Amino acid sequence: MIRKLAFVSAVALMFTGCASTQKSPPLKARQVDLSPFIEHPAEMKPQRERAPFSLVWVTPELPARRAAYRSIYIAPVDTRHLRAAKTTLSTKVTGKLKRDQPVGEFASLMRSSFADAFKNSPAPRLRLASSPQSGGVTLQLALVELNPTDGAGNVVKTAAPYGGVLSPFTGGSVAIEGKVRDSATGELLFEFADTEKDKSSLVSARDFQPYAHAKVAIAEWAAQFEELTRTPPDHKVKDSLFFTLNPL
Repeated sequence: MIRKLAFVSAVALMFTGCASTQKSPPLKARQVDLSPFIEHPAEMKPQRERAPFSLVWVTPELPARRAAYRSIYIAPVDTRHLRAAKTTLSTKVTGKLKRDQPVGEFASLMRSSFADAFKNSPAPRLRLASSPQSGGVTLQLALVELNPTDGAGNVVKTAAPYGGVLSPFTGGSVAIEGKVRDSATGELLFEFADTEKDKSSLVSARDFQPYAHAKVAIAEWAAQFEELTRTPPDHKVKDSLFFTLNPL
């Protein structure tokens, strides 16, 4: 094990030779390619003045019809388009096989997190429904990316000189896609897609757990989406911060 960790340290040192010329990693995660879950891929674009998601599509009819909707049903999460997890740095070094992605756990977590956002909202405009209802909308969600944080790699990164250059090889990411339909007619009203990577921090216990950062990202998406449903068109829903001061 010592020899393997020493090898990882050597990788870190190899990067330090060009550390002064390395560009800083982007503050926001890259936007992954859209999956077939999205029905208007060519028309998806950022709308940062309103929504915090990387890409959005809105039907032109939605503003006039929005006030008529009173309930929201959150459908089971679609995982058919989930991409295979990337290989982590420590996996490459140790030669151990990647662990299976906790697909079922995260599908349930995503659905319950969005439901909780409406249950716990200070002033929800849409009532959470247990089934699709006339006069309501249905939220369909897809989990399309779930890359674990490399805890073992982060241990070495923290101890190694200039270990920060290893961040792109030890960080995790999670990506979501969503669609809102008229529950009665099935008409598509809204689509969104977003990706989040691990938040930067001085010290965080999340850096040493495989999916702790992903759980935070899902909770933030749920709160942002709920805020979007109850605020006027000129209200900007703020994006999540790329860093955290919370050590837990």
